[in-house]
Amino acid sequence: MQLLESYNEYKDVVREIREKCRRPFSNVYFMQADMERYIRLGRASYERTESGIILFFDEERYYRVCICLDEKEPFSIEKQDKKILIKNVFLKGKKREAMQRVEQRLEELGFENEGTSVKVKGEVEKIFKRCERMGRYADALDKKGYRFLIADASMIEEIEAIILNSDVIKDYQLNYWTDEEKKEMAKKGCYSYIVDGDNHICGGGYFLIQGDTTIGVAGAIKEEYKRHGLAPVSAYHKLKWLHENGFKRGQGWILLSNKPSIKYHESLDYEFTDEYADEWILRER
Repeated sequence: MQLLESYNEYKDVVREIREKCRRPFSNVYFMQADMERYIRLGRASYERTESGIILFFDEERYYRVCICLDEKEPFSIEKQDKKILIKNVFLKGKKREAMQRVEQRLEELGFENEGTSVKVKGEVEKIFKRCERMGRYADALDKKGYRFLIADASMIEEIEAIILNSDVIKDYQLNYWTDEEKKEMAKKGCYSYIVDGDNHICGGGYFLIQGDTTIGVAGAIKEEYKRHGLAPVSAYHKLKWLHENGFKRGQGWILLSNKPSIKYHESLDYEFTDEYADEWILRER
């Protein structure tokens, strides 16, 4: 791999490809600011191939790989010291032939399709009104000693461990953040957790903020506290906090195989968009 030194270097490499192939296939979905962040952190690298480039973004636990190449030509992606994720975003019922050719090649290379996610979005005020009925359940749990709390930086490591130890969120679905970035997220109220009457942490989660919009949610309840109604009550408290703090919109991705989450979001009138994503994984060597 060759480390990307600047955003201009990235543009130059892509320009070279476009000179060879007028319409190369690309699953690059990073905004310029995101790309510049990975480059600044020294976590963006690339490999040239005969058909284009393979971009590697080091997410600590895995490599997120984006490609920009002529998909009609054969290409290879070698196994690395950690798993590789390739995420292909497409519109429902409109998966292009180019993407189908790429995915056929990924299968040949040993990639496995881990599932398809759908993008959901909604207005915070509208969704919160839909779940206000959960308030009485939240009050009942509150009387039993359960409390929903916004976390400071000291809780980040424990919250992340709960999420990673759950079956809900996979390690390849978590982006890399520096300690300083996490501390800034905590200052904004992005991390939260719930405790029982003995002050034992039962679960936790976090979300990202972009202006007045939340981008994605990762959260989990510890196994021994499941089936106590904590997950929907925790979601209620998060929505209440977002509503009270002036956030307007929320969006995220849900695996189609996660039927309880699909049903829950449908009940709150989230909008299920036509935007889908296939997640392809190549296991580490």
